[in-house]
Amino acid sequence: MKSAAIHWATKAFGAVLLCMAALLPITAHAEDVRPGCWAATSTVSGGDDPVLPRTDRWICDGQAQEIARGTSWLFFTPADFAMLDTPPDHFVTDIGRFERIHLIVMDASGPLRSRAYSMRDVGTFVNGPKFALPLPDMTRATGLVVAIEKPWSPAIMSQAQLQTRHDIDDALGWSNSAMLVLALLVGLLATPLAYNAAFYRILREPFVLWMLAAEISMLAYVLVSSGLFHHIVDVSLPVSVSISALTLFAPMLFSTGFFLSYLEERTLSETMHQLLMSTAIATGIVGAFFCLPMEFLRPYGHDLFLGAPVPLLVAVAAACVMAARNGSNAVWFQAASWTALAVSALAVMARSSGMGIAGAWPDILLYAAIFAHVAIGSIAVVYRVDIMRRERERVNARLESLTNLIDLDPLTGIFNRRALEQRFAELRSDGFHALAVVDLDHFKQVNDRFGHTVGDRVLQEVAAVLASDKDAIAFRMGGEEFVIMLRGAQIQQRAEQLRRAITIRIANEVDGIDGPITASMGLIESPPGGISSMRQLYSQADRLLYEAKYSGRNRLITERIQVFTPPSRERRMKDRRRESA
Repeated sequence: MKSAAIHWATKAFGAVLLCMAALLPITAHAEDVRPGCWAATSTVSGGDDPVLPRTDRWICDGQAQEIARGTSWLFFTPADFAMLDTPPDHFVTDIGRFERIHLIVMDASGPLRSRAYSMRDVGTFVNGPKFALPLPDMTRATGLVVAIEKPWSPAIMSQAQLQTRHDIDDALGWSNSAMLVLALLVGLLATPLAYNAAFYRILREPFVLWMLAAEISMLAYVLVSSGLFHHIVDVSLPVSVSISALTLFAPMLFSTGFFLSYLEERTLSETMHQLLMSTAIATGIVGAFFCLPMEFLRPYGHDLFLGAPVPLLVAVAAACVMAARNGSNAVWFQAASWTALAVSALAVMARSSGMGIAGAWPDILLYAAIFAHVAIGSIAVVYRVDIMRRERERVNARLESLTNLIDLDPLTGIFNRRALEQRFAELRSDGFHALAVVDLDHFKQVNDRFGHTVGDRVLQEVAAVLASDKDAIAFRMGGEEFVIMLRGAQIQQRAEQLRRAITIRIANEVDGIDGPITASMGLIESPPGGISSMRQLYSQADRLLYEAKYSGRNRLITERIQVFTPPSRERRMKDRRRESA
């Protein structure tokens, strides 16, 4: 199981990485430029024309990474503008909270003009987890200063760039090709939903339902965080930020439920079980709280929001260790899928914390990890369903074996009376229309003269003879009495051959008997439409057996029940007319 989990998990993660790697070269916009300098001030201007920071406050290392208590500043320098073939017309950055963004057009002499936006003014959501703000008139512009008042996420600064839209079909943010590939991968992500929904209809196991919930929540997160859902619904930036933050924690909660319900029983202690579920619920509550737009949370809420999943990841790691030590096989799939989920959490932290990271690779890593988590989880469901199917087959086989033991006579190994009663209707439908009752003649004398051990050997040889006909099934009713159900042609001749073979077999196989052991038989044939109950057929055959006994023993008496079809009403009327004439 461990090697299988690692094998399939590696394949799934490798395939997803190859697919997601195709996104990386096509996410970048053909003409984009990032700010060369940044600064932070502790005050908020509150006016339409904020005062620019002093020259010594600017840091020109190309990495904007600090959340300012008041205002964060970005400066697209003349050197940055020189990289563009055409003047930019949009400021593009990652989705996040802020109070206002000022776009200040600069020339050699200083500020030329500016434009301010609040979150509710944002109406352009572009490809990827981004939004765009139209720039003021860029005529004679040699640079641009961006003042971001009260930003909540460093990603607003670290992912900021200027882009040019040449026409209405030209993409901002990620390229249209990247979004098309991502949409196709989202379609692939939806595929396991159909499989697991089908599995749940067949196998009502909680772990399948938890995996369905986890897949749906991850699909929702990818749609929201990638910006794909902006092509479907029209929401404001504040709503988009809240939805994006909240959808981050739902997959962790549902994946924890899948983790706990998927593992074998008794591989986790009750304390660990409760700790893990409590940590998952607390993670969701804490994460939801710290994404609330409350001003007192802004200075440290973002860091706590990003750190909220860490205790859950630690608890899952501890649970995996405990389950592995207790001999769990299923835990290896969980360890592989949660490793992918941990990678996705790290990717979110890397993208949202700034850290001077630019470009789309944290997002690509995030989506790759999510797709790998779903793929490994779906493989785990299929594997577990197959294990349960095989276990159920083993149980059914065991039950059938036990049933057969109950239906078998322990001495002779053939079926007993219970088996005849249970299977009589099935045998009749399979064409066994004849029933014979066989009884050994003077068997009590065999036990009295030669002992019960010899008597048991005689009964065993009788059973071997009666079981030798491939179209006959023998049953021991008790003592020296047997029943045979027969089908096929020449039933009377075959029954007589079996009866005579008993004497020959006993003489050849059982030592110590000084005379022949004979058998008497009563045979009743009842084709379809005749007597159909076991009680009636057995009673008729038993009557014929006693006739054989009273007639001198060592013989077969047979009877066939004739079935007549009554004439039709028309035929009866014609016969009556003929008789009256």
